[in-house]
Amino acid sequence: MRPLPFLLLMLLLCGWHLDRGPNDNTMSRAAMVAALVEHGSLCIDPYHMHTQDKSLIDGHHYSDKAPLPALLVAPVYAALVAAGAVAPGPDGLLTPQLLMLGGLLCGSVPLALIITLCWMRLRRQATALSPVLLAALPFLGSFLFVYSGSFNAHLLGALFALLALIAVEDDRPFVAGLWCGCAVLCEYPLAVLAGWWALRPLWGEGAWHHRMRSSLRFIAGGLPAAVLLLVYNTLLTGSPFSIGYEHEAHYTFMHDSYGLALPSLSALWGLTFSGYRGLFVHMPVLLAGLLAWGLSTRRTASFRYDPVLPATLLLLLVIASYRMWWGGWALGPRHLSAAAVLLAWRWLPLVSEHRWLRPPVGVLGAFGLFVAVAAKCTVWYSFPTEVRHPLRDRLWPALRDGGWTDMQVPVAFGLSPAASSAAFVVLLITVMAVLWWHERTRGSLP
Repeated sequence: MRPLPFLLLMLLLCGWHLDRGPNDNTMSRAAMVAALVEHGSLCIDPYHMHTQDKSLIDGHHYSDKAPLPALLVAPVYAALVAAGAVAPGPDGLLTPQLLMLGGLLCGSVPLALIITLCWMRLRRQATALSPVLLAALPFLGSFLFVYSGSFNAHLLGALFALLALIAVEDDRPFVAGLWCGCAVLCEYPLAVLAGWWALRPLWGEGAWHHRMRSSLRFIAGGLPAAVLLLVYNTLLTGSPFSIGYEHEAHYTFMHDSYGLALPSLSALWGLTFSGYRGLFVHMPVLLAGLLAWGLSTRRTASFRYDPVLPATLLLLLVIASYRMWWGGWALGPRHLSAAAVLLAWRWLPLVSEHRWLRPPVGVLGAFGLFVAVAAKCTVWYSFPTEVRHPLRDRLWPALRDGGWTDMQVPVAFGLSPAASSAAFVVLLITVMAVLWWHERTRGSLP
């Protein structure tokens, strides 16, 4: 199968659910888009009562988010409004259609692309496991799938980070800098990835001037994003070096060191192996990846020159230092979305080499898929901070009681939420079976 049909099938799965819920995070970005399209301004005063994620500067309200997702959605939304496809509602152009558009462009499309890129990589190598299943299960069976279809920045930032890593691996530092700059403009903490990839060539092999040139080319690639951020900060705060988080209207603890302190053991455990927000619980196939890496002789390669593991470790430490490391109402460690994608990119080829990992991958993937699909069809990522056992105390009751969400595209065409959820499960199984069958009949597997 060619990449485009595969991508479209993944997009069909990732775009079945589109989020229009009144979440503070998504509403903040949507308010910025609405303000740009409706008023030609960054000021969200007409809509600020719909979100607590906002900055208060000189008596006016602004989105506190990194700007790139909203800036990418704004011209598309403006074109739809100009064409009459979207009409103002009670809150002007802050409409459910805007939230759904943002979810499609910044959530569904990035995850579909991430899965496709991983599939293309796996099918190029000799593999003991199905490239289709090994590429799809880790992502569809994870918290990342639950955020597809939502106007968040996590998946878009993760896509840009992955593109940057691919360029780093291909020794294209300028391109890597460009993509990494885009990632930072989606999520500011991803600057730690940029820092590692910029410095990494300096302690590598080869002549000093070649290593220095590689670092400088990476930095040069990131300059357009840096300039855009400085201009945006100046328009927003009046200072090129002051970001919106320093002017939080509601979360005033962000005024002090951006809400950062020192990483705690509870945060490190909570973000990795706990059932609360643990990466390896909410993206369980990564456990097989961790095992494959641990058994791989290639792990002995110089850690300081590794493009992935030190970078993701640094990101983990930064998020563990955040006073709200749990991410508020969330499923899984949403602030580690980029780390999850980079680790999958690094580890899945190692998993594919071991035939004996088929049963563990199957069991872990099935568990993750059940959790992700159940969450996506019911409560999405609405897991309150105080719920310490989210799967038991929040997801299972919603599933048991049939609390199916109406935020599914077929519901807009008259299908009931329950029927739409059932149809999605059938579609998911059918798509994966067809792709697997096509892969087998083409002789892609040993």
